[in-house]
Amino acid sequence: MIVATLDSIFNQVFNSEVEDKTISYEVIVVDDGSTDNTKEIIEKTFLEENSTKFESRLSYFQKENEERSAARNFGISKAKGNYILFFDSDDFMQPRHLQTLYEAIKANPKAQFLATKFEFENEGKIFPSHISHLKEGFYDYKLILEGSYFGTLVCFDRKLIETKEGLKPFPTEFNICEDWIFLFRNLFAHNIPIYVIDKTTITVNDHPNRSMADNQKVISARLEATTFLENEVSLSDAELIILKGHSYQFCAVHSYIDKNRKQAFYFWKKMVSYLGYNKNTLILGMKILVGKSFIEKLK
Repeated sequence: MIVATLDSIFNQVFNSEVEDKTISYEVIVVDDGSTDNTKEIIEKTFLEENSTKFESRLSYFQKENEERSAARNFGISKAKGNYILFFDSDDFMQPRHLQTLYEAIKANPKAQFLATKFEFENEGKIFPSHISHLKEGFYDYKLILEGSYFGTLVCFDRKLIETKEGLKPFPTEFNICEDWIFLFRNLFAHNIPIYVIDKTTITVNDHPNRSMADNQKVISARLEATTFLENEVSLSDAELIILKGHSYQFCAVHSYIDKNRKQAFYFWKKMVSYLGYNKNTLILGMKILVGKSFIEKLK
């Protein structure tokens, strides 16, 4: 998928539409010890001078496998631009993604974290993401008490690295929910909001090999990340209720998807103990009671 992903980045209309033609962008590929032929594909398609897709903006780094958090921290250390954004190797930038970010930065110069909206593609069908309802504007860390709204699809001002607090790196002990921890700690530590742009400019490839497809692994990581944030960040009692209640809801949903009704019911009860009975908790409870297999048969 890497060629299609990089094509989507190099095909941005950004360079042709910005007012200041000296403004451009670099692309840093961090190969975190891949065992396929990624290096050969990158070199042949993008780096060889006789290639029709030769790209001087691309820097390619190979390193020993340390997983995604370490890879992203490494990429940050190599970046030279004024703003840095992360992008996974199986997603796609729509043509005006960088232009949209640029316009938002110009209109909101105090914004130090920014994100556009994204959509999912599964077998040719497009589905909106869970942030499609958000209005454009600034949101503080309280927005993500419920979980990772943005994944790694965020852009930040590199000046944060030079501040007294410094940029909180991706936690290398986590490789699921690491994006949630990264954004949460930085919004909280710097006491800054994230600016959400009401435009969908990214397509997330919802393929079966995504890390989020392993429900039991995801559940375990979410519980560990919740404990980590609880110990790392000084939250109020009310905020802790939201944090923990929605984490148990997340785990109940993934248990339900995994067709593990006993586990799902356990997490559902924990969720209700924090969030109480409401429309959402009751609907989820009914789904667990009936079971995913039966609902699939009804469909």
